[in-house]
Amino acid sequence: MSWIGYAIGAFLGSSRGGLLGGIVGAVLGNWVEGKIRGEQAKPVRGQQEELFVLTALSAMLSKMAKADGRISLDEVRYCENVFTRLGLAGEKREYCIRAFQKAKNDGHSIYDYAASFAAAQPDVNIRTVVYDILWDLACVDGHLSPEERSILVNIVRPLQIDPRLFAWHGAKRGVAGNPGERMEADADPYETLGAKRSMSNAELKSAYREKAKQLHPDMLRARGLPEELVSRANEQMSRINAAWNSIKRERGL
Repeated sequence: MSWIGYAIGAFLGSSRGGLLGGIVGAVLGNWVEGKIRGEQAKPVRGQQEELFVLTALSAMLSKMAKADGRISLDEVRYCENVFTRLGLAGEKREYCIRAFQKAKNDGHSIYDYAASFAAAQPDVNIRTVVYDILWDLACVDGHLSPEERSILVNIVRPLQIDPRLFAWHGAKRGVAGNPGERMEADADPYETLGAKRSMSNAELKSAYREKAKQLHPDMLRARGLPEELVSRANEQMSRINAAWNSIKRERGL
């Protein structure tokens, strides 16, 4: 069966609706005639996961690229490179391009898509990886416009990710902050692990191991995530390791 057949099965078999479900339906509905004649599309969890991640990523890339009123050649090339690094070819790449184009001129905002993605994707690590890709797109032309900065500051709330990630990414990329805006990458290591200072050493070690397990490449691949997102999870793992090392130094472990 073609990927598009699995994608339709995943969409029909998924309980996820909302804005993402709408764009999936719109893209697939205009594309499937004649592609899966006689095929029985069966929903598979990995296909569900991949379909919604790719849809959200394509839509948010489209909105970010157009944030300053136009889509530059550098931004178009970056989005094409993202699709290439995601290992997308054939039907998958065509699907993402169609989702990108569909979202470009619709009446929804990037925040609408971010909120829909957060509702459909419970794993904060995956949402954080998508935020990382949005940062790369915003900085690809060597300039962070006020509109792009505003999106990166404000989208953390609908994505339901740590708001201090804006400062962390800004410091990493050498992006200066606005007056009065802290840009130090000084996140509390306990909060990075989703832990509390009152926890015992054993409890903290368990919290660290659980975070590491969630970000393990084999675990992410088993969920159907593309290799580009799997590889970017390594960067999130570096934050987790840095937080754990900081706690160990603090506690003399």
